[in-house]
Amino acid sequence: MTLTGWPFLLLLGSIGLLCAVGTYLGWPRWPGRWALPGRAASLLLVMMLGAVIGLAEVNRSYGFYSSVSDLLGRPASARSLAVPAHPGAGPQVAVLTPDWAALGRRDGRHGHGLMLDVLYPGTRSGLTHHGLLYLPAAYFTGNLQRRFAAVEVFHGYPGSPETFPRIMNIQARLEAEIDAGRVPPVVLVIPQVYAGGQSSECVNAVHGEQWETYLSVDVLDDVIRTFRVDASRSWATLGVSTGGFCAVNIALHHPERYAAAASLSGYFTAGQDPGTPSLYQGARFASREDSPIWWVHYRTPVAPALFLSASGGDPDAMREALAMAATLRHFAPSLPTSTELVASGGHNWGVFSAAFGPAIDWIAQYLPGPLVAPPADLS
Repeated sequence: MTLTGWPFLLLLGSIGLLCAVGTYLGWPRWPGRWALPGRAASLLLVMMLGAVIGLAEVNRSYGFYSSVSDLLGRPASARSLAVPAHPGAGPQVAVLTPDWAALGRRDGRHGHGLMLDVLYPGTRSGLTHHGLLYLPAAYFTGNLQRRFAAVEVFHGYPGSPETFPRIMNIQARLEAEIDAGRVPPVVLVIPQVYAGGQSSECVNAVHGEQWETYLSVDVLDDVIRTFRVDASRSWATLGVSTGGFCAVNIALHHPERYAAAASLSGYFTAGQDPGTPSLYQGARFASREDSPIWWVHYRTPVAPALFLSASGGDPDAMREALAMAATLRHFAPSLPTSTELVASGGHNWGVFSAAFGPAIDWIAQYLPGPLVAPPADLS
C-alpha cells in the first residue's frame, strides 16, 4: 500500500472515525480520577489523527513520499531483492505488475497501452528505486519484433513517478497524440529521481549518491535489456519543474544517447532546490558543470534539440526560460530549439499538463517510429 494512494487515505480516515466514535461513547464512562486524563488523552489522539490525515492528503496531492522507505530516507524498498538474475545478460527491470503481458494484450486490442509498476536496478550507481514504465498498444499488437523509441520522464521536487498518471493522466494524453498521428508509439520510462527529503537534482553528488549515472546509464541499459526498446540514439527526456532541470542537464551531458529534451517550467542553474548546494560540497566546477546555462555558454553544444516552456504566472520559470533561450541563441545557434511561453498560469500541474502535448509533439520529430530489427547473421 503506497502512501500516495486512496487506500492508505481511506484506512487513516476509518481509523480516525473509529477513534472519534470511541471518544464520544467513552466520554461519560471514564471512572473517577481517570476521567480527566482519559478524556484529555482521547481528545489528543483524535486531534493527532486529524493532523495525520491532513498531512497524508497533502502528501498524496504533492507526492512527497510514496512509501515508508521514502519517508524514512531509505534509498530503496525491500522489494529491491525481487530483482531477478539473468546470467550473461546483465540486470533487467523487475516488473511488479502481475500478468502484465496478458493485460497488455487485452488493453492493446482496444487501442490502449499499459502502465507497469517496476523496479529499476542500478549496478553502476548502486541505486535501486521504484518507478513506472508505459508500453504503448503497438508493443502488444502486430509485429512483435518491432523496437520502440523511449522518453524518460522526470518528476519534480517534491514528487514521485505516480504523480504523472494520477495528476497529469499522462497515459491518456500520450495516447491522444499517438491516435492523432502526431507522435509515434513510444515507451515512457518514469523513474524515481530522489530519495528521502532532499532533491538530488539528478546529478552525481560530490562524495555522494550517483543519480546521473543511475538515470542516464543504469535505467536506460536495463530497459533496453528488458523490453523491445531501441538501443540507438532514439531516447528523449521530458521533465516538470526540477524534473525539467534534470531533463535538460542529463540530455546535454549525454547527446550520444538522447536526441531531444523538454523542460516544462524548469530551471537551468544548479543548486536551486532547498538543500541542493550540499550536493556539490562547495566545488564550483561541479555546480557549473551541472548548470545547463553554463554548459551551453562554454561547451557550445550542437545536440540534443531542446524544448523550453514557461508561463507568465511563474516568474522564476519565465526568467530562467528567457535567459536560457538567449544563451542558446548567442552561444549555440545551430542547436535546434523551441521556446513556448504563455501569458498566464502559475507553477502547477494544470500548466504542466497543458504543455505536455506540444512538448511531446515537438520531441516526436526527433524520434524514429517503431523499427524492425534486422535479422541476426547466422553465417
